Amino acid sequence: MHTEPSPHGAPGTRPAPIRVAIVPHTHWDREWYSPFQTFRMRLVKLLDSLLPMLEQDMSYARFLLDGQTAILDDYLEVRPGAEPTLRRLAAAGRIALGPWMVQMDEFMVSGETIVRDLQFGIEQAAGYGGAMPVGYLPDIFGHVAQMPQILRLAGIEHAVAWRGVPASVDRTGFWWEAPDGSRVRCEYLYGSYSNGRDLPQDAKGLVLRAADYEQELGPVRLGDMLLMNGTDHQMPQPWLGRVVAEANEIQDDYEFVVTSLTEHLARQPTEGLPTVRGELRSGARANLLMGVASNRVDVHQACAAAERALERRAEPLGALFLPAADHPAELLRLAWRLLVLNSAHDSSCACSADEVVDQVLVRYREARQIGDGLVRDALHALASRVDAPPGATLVVNPTARARSGVVEATVPGDGPCHFVAPDGTARPTQLLGVVGGEGYHTIVTGQKVRWVLDLMRGTEFAGRQITSYEVVERDGVHDVVLQEAGPGEPRRDLAALKGEMLALGEQGRTMRFRLLVAPRRRVLFHTTAVPGFGWCTYRAVDGPPPPGTVVATDGALANEHLRVAVDGADGTWSVETNDGLVLRGLGRLVDGGDGGDTYNYSPPASDRIVDRPDAVRVHTVEAGPVRARVVVESDYRWPVAAVGDERACSARTDATETVTVRTTLELRPDERFVRVVHEFDNRCRDHRLRAHFPLPARVGGSDAECAFAVVHRGLTAEGGTHEYGLPTFPSRRFVDASDGTVGLALVHDGLLEYEVVDDGRELALTLLRATGYLSRSEPALRPNPAGPTIPVRGAQMPGEQRVEYAVLPHRGDWRAAGCHAAADAFLVPLERVRTAGGGTEPPQGARLEVDGAEVSAVVREPGGLSVRVFRTDPDPGEVRVTYAGAPARGWVVDLRGLPVEPFEGGVTLRPWQIATLRIAGADAGG
Repeated sequence: MHTEPSPHGAPGTRPAPIRVAIVPHTHWDREWYSPFQTFRMRLVKLLDSLLPMLEQDMSYARFLLDGQTAILDDYLEVRPGAEPTLRRLAAAGRIALGPWMVQMDEFMVSGETIVRDLQFGIEQAAGYGGAMPVGYLPDIFGHVAQMPQILRLAGIEHAVAWRGVPASVDRTGFWWEAPDGSRVRCEYLYGSYSNGRDLPQDAKGLVLRAADYEQELGPVRLGDMLLMNGTDHQMPQPWLGRVVAEANEIQDDYEFVVTSLTEHLARQPTEGLPTVRGELRSGARANLLMGVASNRVDVHQACAAAERALERRAEPLGALFLPAADHPAELLRLAWRLLVLNSAHDSSCACSADEVVDQVLVRYREARQIGDGLVRDALHALASRVDAPPGATLVVNPTARARSGVVEATVPGDGPCHFVAPDGTARPTQLLGVVGGEGYHTIVTGQKVRWVLDLMRGTEFAGRQITSYEVVERDGVHDVVLQEAGPGEPRRDLAALKGEMLALGEQGRTMRFRLLVAPRRRVLFHTTAVPGFGWCTYRAVDGPPPPGTVVATDGALANEHLRVAVDGADGTWSVETNDGLVLRGLGRLVDGGDGGDTYNYSPPASDRIVDRPDAVRVHTVEAGPVRARVVVESDYRWPVAAVGDERACSARTDATETVTVRTTLELRPDERFVRVVHEFDNRCRDHRLRAHFPLPARVGGSDAECAFAVVHRGLTAEGGTHEYGLPTFPSRRFVDASDGTVGLALVHDGLLEYEVVDDGRELALTLLRATGYLSRSEPALRPNPAGPTIPVRGAQMPGEQRVEYAVLPHRGDWRAAGCHAAADAFLVPLERVRTAGGGTEPPQGARLEVDGAEVSAVVREPGGLSVRVFRTDPDPGEVRVTYAGAPARGWVVDLRGLPVEPFEGGVTLRPWQIATLRIAGADAGG
């Protein structure tokens, strides 16, 4: 036995040994600097060696599979025969699984994606003995404020984190509290999730390693020491059990044990811990890597579009308007699985190789495509049941608030027309154009005519109803002209024509087919207020429309709330609200160099800023009365690139490229915000483009939407010696900067990064960040590499770019401005479909009504309809829920689907409390 004086007390004393918990693990990025299949082959090798080792060596007692169950699918798809072994070892507690499906990034994805990630992980781990009851978050680039509540709603009381923990935390454990007051004990991984990597193969070396770590921790240590024995893609160390046993034999200062996080955390103290409330976004002791919010705007836009297609459109519409028996559960599950796989931090953050990012974009597109298709199915199902004439326009609101909107439709004819609501109200209508003429033209000879005849079915040709046709022979060619039927015109059966053409084909004759399309008007109309989760039917009638409230003339736009004027000298614009708030110089584009990488913005040592165009042209392209648009074309001379290498960047080049930025400003009726679109061909490299907005008053911070919350942030960010605390922050859909009396909010489509600059006087929104390296080794604001220093051409964002956002000037704070309502109106358009006729549902109605909270999800589940809500009011209050016209009743359930308490008519929630309501007897389909 070891007999030397103990370092833990006076010579000759023998205090209790310090317990050293060793948790073997691997941190597994499914894709990163190499694509998924490459890493999967490494995963197969790892598990091929780990599983027999665990079965043969009981001293290698535990292994943590990185808290994510996707590893199971990735491995078992290649080694299906290993499933019994995995189940046996997991059920015995030898392998810890979950609770996540993947290690997501919490700021790059929506709150619902985080919830589904957790639900998928818990569900899959249940078949292997259960998920690890620990919110394991080892390498995520910061943590959202509501994570403690999300974990508690899944029955999890412990979290483990590394990045984002602020300098104020001076212990290895702290209470982490969500905005609603929920809290978990969080274990701080001092020294990272790799603090026990590459442990020595000899006992003395292990003891020295423990002593070094004890000294490094000093007074920070609470209770036992924790060594995480693993790192990125690391293979297990097979000698671990033997070395631990030998180390315990040769000394008394430390008690080494191979254990699990669950076992370790159960022993750790809970008294006297510091408390941190809200999000964790500090770079004091670990790099936060905040630049991932702006590195590949195409990825963030694709993510936002796919998430909206599922959670804001396909799921609620399908749950409410499709019969329960027709609910597309498997398609939705497939789409959500694609989204969750993409939420992995190196995937959703786009800090990966180009080949990986290409695959990420494909998965986002596939998820969106499924969502779009399911939306169409739900709309057609509802349209078949509404009591309205065939061909009427049914407008459906997939969000919780009643709201009006602008809808585009096609109306037969070529004269003035307008739409009429169920109450007989004529709606403002704007003609966009008339289409018609020749819609199909082909020449065939002989038997090839059969290809054309396949388009004839009854009275239909090429998808259009036919009212008449004519066959004329000219110069040996039979000219067949078919006229599409207009409104009220008779339909002509094509059977005789089909037989005549077939006979001519058998004779080897040549035929020319022409379809004359009846004229159609492309129009926009302004709807009445469509009920939340409801519908309203409109019919088109000929005749002049009533006047609207939107107008554009000479580079200026106006509606009932706002007046916008473009400055032709510099391309910026001003806005005045109807209550007298005036803001000028909005939308100033500022382009500067970026010598950073996909992880961090970092300016070149010598930068050149371009913030004024060389020429500006202003055009009015739509004058109202339903939609007004002004286009501003601004020519800029941007430096072509920056001078640098994989280490750093010194300066922008003298050579420039003229880039024209086409900015469209748009107003619609009833909207208190200005819609903005920027389009340009990015032919320059190594730069950052931001839009700047002078604020109506100096502010001390910002309020940004994140998962299930709106978080307040100051003007600075906490950094450390390895990363400058750059106060560029992410927002999910909107950010507001106000002093409580006046302010300005930006609602955006996938433009996650913003910064309040000029000491609280301006709000800057990042539109594009073009960089050429996955990681640089010594950029100015982060003097160490964050990943492999490999070139990534895709991160330069070459080619055509399009970004969209809305600008909302207001009085009061973000609540008074109605930022959640504005985000719904801007990002989730009203849906449109034609009615089939003969239904029994009323021309206007609503299936679900929710008042007093924001709705995060409406989901059809085996037990009924689940509605997830969260309260944004600053005070506790009642959330009222009505389904099919009657007060809803059922159970409040947690994220595992377990009952919490019954409800009838509604529930009372704390500020920022999340609740899932399972409505009894909610059969969709009416």
